[in-house]
Amino acid sequence: MGHSAAVPEWLGVAAAAMFVVVAASHLRHLIATAGERRSWHACHVLMATGMAFMYASTSVSALGVPTTFWKLVFATAGMLAALWALGTTSRAPSPIWLLTSIDLGAMFYMWSAHTFVAPLSWPLVAYFVLAAAMWALDAYRQLDNGTAGVSWRLLPQESASGALTVPVRAVATTSRSLIGELDIGVSMFAMAIGMAYMLAVMQTMG
Repeated sequence: MGHSAAVPEWLGVAAAAMFVVVAASHLRHLIATAGERRSWHACHVLMATGMAFMYASTSVSALGVPTTFWKLVFATAGMLAALWALGTTSRAPSPIWLLTSIDLGAMFYMWSAHTFVAPLSWPLVAYFVLAAAMWALDAYRQLDNGTAGVSWRLLPQESASGALTVPVRAVATTSRSLIGELDIGVSMFAMAIGMAYMLAVMQTMG
């Protein structure tokens, strides 16, 4: 993809280096944590790595990694994040995972589109600018402070007569905070601004 050609070379190098640092930061958190948090940080390692390749100069970005690889990876990760955001019988729906699925979807868009569509590109730019502001204000913790709720589930059970029934029951659910006590506002702010800028560049260059 030739989108990096529209970015000044010095800015491309600086942004690529910044995203490498962001990826390394999330990789460190990934190693130090476990479970759902590990998966969440893995998504951000993936996004930061993809953005580093996107900002890199033509000579650096042409390392033989095909565009189809990025498209497949981000499409798969985005769908899994969206499904995880819906919750399960023991987990409440997660707004943080939902937003992460949007982020991954934006990465898929950036790596797959050849003709960018203004009605999609500019709302995504606005979304990432808003995300950057929320990280700067630490507002994401309000969405990520762990949630509890009730979901309605079909729970098959056998009656006294042996007949199988499928009543709908309310099930208490919870979700775990993904950010926890980590201070990741700076890296997430940088990622959001970098993604917003690249989307704007891609749209304006047609």
